[in-house]
Amino acid sequence: MKSEIPIRTWRWLGVNEIDNLPEEIREIHVNSNETISIVDTNPGRIRVTVEENAQFNYTGILIDDLVKDSATELIVELLGKKSSADISAIYFGSENQKIDMNYIVKHFGKKSKSKIEIRGALKDSSNKIFRGTIDFQRGAKGSHGRENEEVTILSDSVRNRSVPILLSQEDDVDGQHAVSSGKIDPEKFFYLQSRGLDEIQAQKLIVQAAFNPILDRIEDESLRLEISNRIERRLVDEK
Repeated sequence: MKSEIPIRTWRWLGVNEIDNLPEEIREIHVNSNETISIVDTNPGRIRVTVEENAQFNYTGILIDDLVKDSATELIVELLGKKSSADISAIYFGSENQKIDMNYIVKHFGKKSKSKIEIRGALKDSSNKIFRGTIDFQRGAKGSHGRENEEVTILSDSVRNRSVPILLSQEDDVDGQHAVSSGKIDPEKFFYLQSRGLDEIQAQKLIVQAAFNPILDRIEDESLRLEISNRIERRLVDEK
């Protein structure tokens, strides 16, 4: 299966094609004045349409107990006036795993709002691509869109590619995007170890703190604990 980012001239980045996308597409329609919230522990392909004054909340968890490649695609169309989408996800790549994410929000309705917030960690020789696109269509006056990704690098051999994109056919819109990636601050790491934590415990605390803004969206306490345990197993190389 293939999926292309909206700008073909960026083909040289090697991010235009997604391998291993599932065949099945999940369709979600959010009616006017309705709110739908989803916590997705097995992301695949999802298409969402959002009507007037409706809200779509999505939390994707790309951390499984099997170190396997994954590909996910989420496309949200904000059709109605004051429609909104709040999208977040966390991922943890290890060994030779490839993680491929393509999130697109298209603004059609006036005064529509979107937010994409991604937090991740990469170790060993894992390979991650994230594409985040906010696309303001003509007529989406007064709309706002923001996307941000933060990546914690735990190994020199990882490959990390991030492609934040803002597109607009409308003048009266506000779009922002940001990406930050880097290794754990050595001074922070040293401080935690000086307080009695070993290397794995210090890494877990730092990664968990980075993930907490996303995990806090999950109301199910048992699921939050399960995800925390998955993170720890990845850090200590347990399957």
